[in-house]
Amino acid sequence: MANITLDIRSELPKAIRWTDAMTKQLPFAIAKAMTESAKKAQVALKAQTPRYVDRPTPWTLNSTFVRFASPKKLEAWVGFKDFASKGTPAAKYLQPMISGGARRQKSSERQLVASGVLPSGSFIVPAGVTPLKLNAFGNLSGGTYTQVLSRLKALGEQGYTANVSGSRRSQAKRSQRDYFAGRPGSLPLGIYARLGKKPKGTGGPGSAKGGRPVTSNLPRGFHTAFYVTRQPQYKAKFPVPKILSGTFSNTFGPNLRSALERLLAYQAS
Repeated sequence: MANITLDIRSELPKAIRWTDAMTKQLPFAIAKAMTESAKKAQVALKAQTPRYVDRPTPWTLNSTFVRFASPKKLEAWVGFKDFASKGTPAAKYLQPMISGGARRQKSSERQLVASGVLPSGSFIVPAGVTPLKLNAFGNLSGGTYTQVLSRLKALGEQGYTANVSGSRRSQAKRSQRDYFAGRPGSLPLGIYARLGKKPKGTGGPGSAKGGRPVTSNLPRGFHTAFYVTRQPQYKAKFPVPKILSGTFSNTFGPNLRSALERLLAYQAS
């Protein structure tokens, strides 16, 4: 029987070079796998958000971002955007639902307090009935808030152009729909809306009595537009860390294997 002699000395330098190349490329494979898993976690969070947030708007659903990992910084991030050119960033209004705690005052609430319409520490909750019906997402538009603040003279100097003026057009609008803050009758403190046309002869431009249109003690109906409450407290109910970490852990292994297989195929070619 013939003897077979195996000598790996000639192949050893090639193996060392291949191992060195793999070692240098490994951080790239890990970074790629981390980034892909972070993207999967972002998709999973968006899919599960409606389970915990009532009728989330497209703005809320698309409010996350992914920060990619790199070979020099093996760290991937999934977070909520904390900046918004208009309105409140998702990172702020979702935080109480994620970690629990008190809700911050909205800009409209701060304006109502600053103008003296409501007492310090007041928060408002839309009643969701006529004339301020909620949209499909359970919210009121920014324009609606501006209209109410204007009627209540709560916009201050910065928004003086939006406050109700003395023009006929402005007063005609006010005669159809007006808002006031108070405790009418035995009702609790709130913001109420008067509905219907103002009875004739109660004052205002062109009337015998003259002066500012009367907007109190009129035989018009009114509805609660906003409830005035104490600072809302939230329990943590949106398990964002659990959703993200669970998806990342479940997908990182397969993603890393896929990245390594591509790396091996590249080195072998």
